[in-house]
Amino acid sequence: MSGSMPCSASEVQIETLLNQLIRQLKSAEQWSVTPPNEWAMQSEAPFACDRMDFAQWLQFIFIPKMTSLLQAKLPLPERMTLLPMAQEWAKELKCDGQYTTAILGTISKIDLIFSDAPL
Repeated sequence: MSGSMPCSASEVQIETLLNQLIRQLKSAEQWSVTPPNEWAMQSEAPFACDRMDFAQWLQFIFIPKMTSLLQAKLPLPERMTLLPMAQEWAKELKCDGQYTTAILGTISKIDLIFSDAPL
């Protein structure tokens, strides 16, 4: 991600975690070179779970949306919980467990930023 610098500590943390998540998805071979078709991108289901897998949702919907919000200095979501869906997705992964653990750890940190818990 590049562009204007985030201004708050949590925005810097989010940007760092998003970049970390990108690297981890690539290392786990869960990064797609081909975007989902327009039909899949128009899903209204949570996490677009009816039309794409969770890694695709992260790559093509969540990460770009969060990046866009950060770069435009627009308000970020007040609450968000990704970990339960990520854990379900991880059960189906056929990659090395260390990759799964790393991805889930990063997603857990993202969730923590968007919870009421102190950082």
